[in-house]
Amino acid sequence: MTDTLSLEKQKKLGLALSGGGARGFAHIGVLKVLTEENIQVSCLSGTSMGGLVGTLYAIGYTAKEIEKIAIKHTTLREMINLVDRTPHRRGLILGQRLRNLFAQLIGKDTSFSDTLIPLALNGVDLITSQEAVLTEGNLLDAVMSTIAIPGFFAPVKIGKMQLIDGGTLNNLPVKNLKVFAPEVVMAVDVHPDTTREVPWQFSDQKARFPLPVPDFFLDFYRAELIMITKLTELNLQQDGPDLLIRPKLPPEITMFYGYQKA
Repeated sequence: MTDTLSLEKQKKLGLALSGGGARGFAHIGVLKVLTEENIQVSCLSGTSMGGLVGTLYAIGYTAKEIEKIAIKHTTLREMINLVDRTPHRRGLILGQRLRNLFAQLIGKDTSFSDTLIPLALNGVDLITSQEAVLTEGNLLDAVMSTIAIPGFFAPVKIGKMQLIDGGTLNNLPVKNLKVFAPEVVMAVDVHPDTTREVPWQFSDQKARFPLPVPDFFLDFYRAELIMITKLTELNLQQDGPDLLIRPKLPPEITMFYGYQKA
């Protein structure tokens, strides 16, 4: 990867970071390599976990600082503390404790205009069924919307929109960089590829979920993984990056398990 990037150091680099739950922390490794190679990211787009990592980087955290934050808050005890005991009627998790943590890291009143690197996040509006590309307004609201996995978190209201996880429609937001006119686009896809992964093991997946869930919920989860894989391939055919990176991650790292291993 570094040989390819060394030829592009003088060009305006746009970086797109995919969703992928626990697998999304692999984005930190990519950011560390870019830092070591003195390659500057000129603009960022991200969805779900990629949106969170991208936001922290865009507001000034270094890759090593993001790594420390990730390690600190993904121990079993910390993750349990972030789960609200009272579920929301539209999600298994209320999300207020998570919002409080992000407010400490990002700032509750921070705007897109405050970022050091131009940033685009995305969500999906349940009202219009359309992807919402977020490049202005409150950054904390945007982060909460792009990680709002349907069923786990309640939709986030921004204006007239009811937003859920942006990865539902566009899990690798390459096209969302166009507004920034980058000269070179790099995309990092950490989402599990359901067409190439090891056979799906129902019992293993259930054991790795952070919350007790009924069996039918895993069927919905698996269906969403398949849908996202197929949609990503279609999106890449229409808006492919100049460089696509798909890190090789251990199969036991899922959307909800294996944060420390990513």
